[in-house]
Amino acid sequence: MINVALASADRPYSRELRLQLVGWGYRPWMAALEEPLSEQLQERGADLLLLDFTAPPGDPSVIVRTIKRNAELKHIAIVALVDARDAVALDFSVGLEDFLVRSDSFEELETRIRFVLWRLSKVDSKDTVRAGALTMNLASYQVSVKGQQIDLTYKEYELLRFLLTHRGRVFSRDALLRHVWGEEYLGGTRTVDVHIRRLRAKIGTEFDTLIQTVRNVGYKFIEENKS
Repeated sequence: MINVALASADRPYSRELRLQLVGWGYRPWMAALEEPLSEQLQERGADLLLLDFTAPPGDPSVIVRTIKRNAELKHIAIVALVDARDAVALDFSVGLEDFLVRSDSFEELETRIRFVLWRLSKVDSKDTVRAGALTMNLASYQVSVKGQQIDLTYKEYELLRFLLTHRGRVFSRDALLRHVWGEEYLGGTRTVDVHIRRLRAKIGTEFDTLIQTVRNVGYKFIEENKS
C-alpha cells in the first residue's frame, strides 16, 4: 500500500483529505506541526508527500529543499497544493514533482496522484506495477511471476513493494529498516538480508537478480533481469 504524508496547517482540510486518501486505497498520515517534517518522514516513511503551500508548516521551499537534500528522503515524490494566484510563480527547481490548485473537490487530486506514481514508480490505474515478468498488485497484495502467484509474508511483500516502486535507487539496510519495519523495530540489519534472501528464493533463480546487492551499501531493484 502506498504511504502518503499530509503536511498542512489547515487541520480540518487535512482530516478531510486523509479520509479521501483512505477511500482511494492509500495509507495516509498527518504530519505534526510542531516537529520538523524531515524527521517525521524519516521515522514514519512515505512514498508521496502532499505539501499544502497555502497553509504550510513552515517555509515550503525550505521544506522541499531539505527533503531533497537528504539521501534517505529524496526518493519521496512531493506534490504541492497551491492557491491559483501563486501557481504561475511556483519554483519547480526546489524539487517538486507536480502541483495542483487546492480546491474542495478532490477528483483531480486523485488523478494527479496516480499520474505522479505512474511517472515515478510505474504504478498504473489498476494499482499494478510491473518489472519484466514480475507483477505486483498494490490493492490485492498479490505478486506473480510469469502469471504464477507467489506466496509472500507481509514484510516480504512490503520490502518488495518499496524496492519495486523505487527501482533503480540504492537503499542502505538501515534505510530499508526504517521505511519497511518502522522506527520502533528493535532488530538488526541482518533482518533485511534474511528477507532479501527469502524474496529471491520465492521469485526464482531466473529472476532473482532483479534485486541487486550493492556492495558495502545495500540493495536496489533493477528494471530488467540482465543475466
